[in-house]
Amino acid sequence: MTALAGARYRPATRATSSALTAARLAAGESLPPVPALTPGPVVLADRPGSVQSSLRMALGAVGRTDPDHAALQLANLVFGGYFSSRWVENIREDKGYTYGPHSGIEHAVAGSNLILAAEVATEVTGPALLETWYELGRIASLPPGAEELEQARQYALGSLLLGMSTQSGLANLTSMYAGYGLRLEYLAEHAARLAAATADDVARVAGLYLAPAKAVTVILGDAAVVEPGLARLSTVEHYRA
Repeated sequence: MTALAGARYRPATRATSSALTAARLAAGESLPPVPALTPGPVVLADRPGSVQSSLRMALGAVGRTDPDHAALQLANLVFGGYFSSRWVENIREDKGYTYGPHSGIEHAVAGSNLILAAEVATEVTGPALLETWYELGRIASLPPGAEELEQARQYALGSLLLGMSTQSGLANLTSMYAGYGLRLEYLAEHAARLAAATADDVARVAGLYLAPAKAVTVILGDAAVVEPGLARLSTVEHYRA
């Protein structure tokens, strides 16, 4: 029940946070930028006896007003941003490594990042990471197909319209965007950019932002079980608080 309640009120919480941030910026406060990501070894945090590993990856992204934002949103959707994406098809539908992998662009006033998250069975932690790198490499190297791009575009546009379909939804969007200095006109402008983005646009930004070599990777799991497999794929660094 607590989790359901949290999910129910999360949009309002984000909107309130954005409104408070807007007030702080209007008062003349400034925020330091998000530090640049520094790729390196796979960071492994030990959770002895865990039956699952928590896989998290972070990549650079652009803010909502950047000209590349709409194309990057579509690239992320094709990769892993919704149920019909490549990553979901690979490690959930085809291989059964996880139930609900997801990737998404997370925005803050100080900067934006693209975050990947999946809970995978302990015994397939290494293979799941390998397939994730494979799918990132594929989206960064090859343009999306016409059908999958159009499907992602319709999903993005439909989600945007759904968010404005009720008064409360529109109020939440208005408050959230105000935190970034955006007006309601942004919704129509962003929809137009989503509709206009081409396969070449999506391929270009995917190459810039989704290459696996640019990712920061952290895994929380049973180190004694998962480290040998991970070490065959990458240098592993142990996390120590």
